[in-house]
Amino acid sequence: MAESFLKSIGASVLWRGLNYLAGLAKHIVIAAAIGLSAQLDVFYMAMALLGVLVFSWAGLLDIMAVPDMVRAWRENRHEEFRRIASGLFSLVLAGSAALALTLCFAWGEIANVAMGFDQGRKELLAQAIPWLLPAVLLYIPLRFIGSVLRAIRKFSLFYQAEFSIALVVLICVLSCEDAHVLLWSFSAGVSVAFLFLLFAARRHLFPLSSPFSPVVLRSLNMAPGLLLLQCAGYVFVLSDRIFVSFLPEGAVSALAYGATLVALLPNAVSLNGAFITVAAEHGSREKRAEYLNDLVSAAIYLGVGATVFMLTAGEGIVQTLFERGMFTAGDTQNVARAISAYAWMILPLFLIGSVEQIFQVERRIGPMVWRVVLGMLVNVALNAWFLFGLGWGLHGVALATAIAYWIMLLASLNALKRQGYILEKRRHLCWLGWNALFLAIVPAGFHVLPPFLRSGITGVCAAALLAGGAMLVAGLAWRGNEQKLLTAAIRRTRSGFRFAKD
Repeated sequence: MAESFLKSIGASVLWRGLNYLAGLAKHIVIAAAIGLSAQLDVFYMAMALLGVLVFSWAGLLDIMAVPDMVRAWRENRHEEFRRIASGLFSLVLAGSAALALTLCFAWGEIANVAMGFDQGRKELLAQAIPWLLPAVLLYIPLRFIGSVLRAIRKFSLFYQAEFSIALVVLICVLSCEDAHVLLWSFSAGVSVAFLFLLFAARRHLFPLSSPFSPVVLRSLNMAPGLLLLQCAGYVFVLSDRIFVSFLPEGAVSALAYGATLVALLPNAVSLNGAFITVAAEHGSREKRAEYLNDLVSAAIYLGVGATVFMLTAGEGIVQTLFERGMFTAGDTQNVARAISAYAWMILPLFLIGSVEQIFQVERRIGPMVWRVVLGMLVNVALNAWFLFGLGWGLHGVALATAIAYWIMLLASLNALKRQGYILEKRRHLCWLGWNALFLAIVPAGFHVLPPFLRSGITGVCAAALLAGGAMLVAGLAWRGNEQKLLTAAIRRTRSGFRFAKD
């Protein structure tokens, strides 16, 4: 059954919430077992390398053909839809096999990009590829099948597949103490999720059709620009990891843990998860702009609240989740320093994905590419200055990333304006200021609490209650469209996410 946009957000919160809970449980187990260690540094560096070499292709194919598939499905051209989906799937399978073979032989040289690693960590990274080959082979097809299902408004299945990856990894980590478990468990999770989605979408993919049919080639006309965009985004992450490789052992892991915690709510809510489908279904820019403005309001509401909460309770969250076993108080301080800077990019994290999808529907890749290139250049320059010039260490790297994300968001919004989209600036600025005014009491109220109420799980709960209460009062006291959106969301939540159709 097709799912509405609002129902997709509810499904995203449920399944991605479970996904990130499983992921957090995995991190808790790993942190207690090995702390911020060389093994963990190698895993996150390997993931950054796969981001550029594999995940970027997955992101390309995940979004490239969605507008064409959406139009074909809504206009009841189901045979054309199947030819697009099946033809691209044939191309994806062949390309993934070639990519896996290439990385198998070239990985040793690729691993040298971690220039700051000591010899021990370099050797561990060079030995990682055999354990990651199943993920290299299946991750791109997995993401493409997810895009096929999103095009027909079956959003929940992909969220369930993402959860299965995290669940399989967690089970493997809990049940095995092998030195390479972080690597092969990810491959196992990707394999399970691929088989699950392949079964769900089989009638749209088989029998396989030609990857060179006209309808497939038409879907590929944005491929060069989109690939550049996706690669640039992952190079952005990799550049951070390269700079941090010059810091002592455990720094890469601390940065990754901080980024994971800060991105938890934006990724779990996933406001952009179904947005490209909804945007592609509406031909008028006015209707898309209406959806986008409501999305900006939701992002401001959640983003400001999450930012204040993370700044107030970041150290307590790390202490509560991870500080046990081999994870020391010093490790907690390192991750908390990263969070104190990363928290400022939460609002851009909520918005950038949805803004990008507007450009994808408009088939304007140039603004997205230049936005990422600009952000990457700013990030590299600030990283070099903060790390080597000012000596700010982990905090400096995270702060450089947060600043770069804000520059990318502002550049994207400016490009949207040039495309004729009307963003209600006054509405959003007033809404931002209103929420900031109410949430300013959170850190002030938190710091007047007795010390025993500000540490560990007690401090996290206190900060959550303060932030949640301030957000609720701010939303209900506001006289505007945002209040209607909030009350509607509360009603739907109380009814168990039984959303009405758009």
